[in-house]
Amino acid sequence: MNKTILSIGITALAIALYICTKCYAPEGMKMTKIHKLEYPLIISSDAASKNTHMLPKGTVLYFDKSYPEGFSRYKVYINIDRTPLKLENLSDPTEINPIDAFAPSKEDLLKIIRDYPLTKSDLESILDSKRISKDEIREILEKFIRS
Repeated sequence: MNKTILSIGITALAIALYICTKCYAPEGMKMTKIHKLEYPLIISSDAASKNTHMLPKGTVLYFDKSYPEGFSRYKVYINIDRTPLKLENLSDPTEINPIDAFAPSKEDLLKIIRDYPLTKSDLESILDSKRISKDEIREILEKFIRS
């Protein structure tokens, strides 16, 4: 009889603890995965296709979701100080219009060096990313010097 009461008491306590953790645990207890950019990424969208824009080295990307098509979606949080923005309701949450980000190619790097306010640190991190060979780097710099 005592074992039965003890068993019922332990079970009730376990159920109570489970309910408490589900009801009173802080929201968002799942682990957020992040990536801190080691080199700048070029960003593009249909609206800004004529201009070069970059996410700077050190930007933190917050992982959202990977898709079977082969790309992953990340979030970037931006603080906007004292500039009220008009907000609209998004009627269909699947109508997200993301921008694309990619590592600079050889052609992109020459354009960035010419047209973008690139810091020495940004340039070093792009060159250290090993996405462009040393021969391509030489070729880019020769074209840049000649122009």
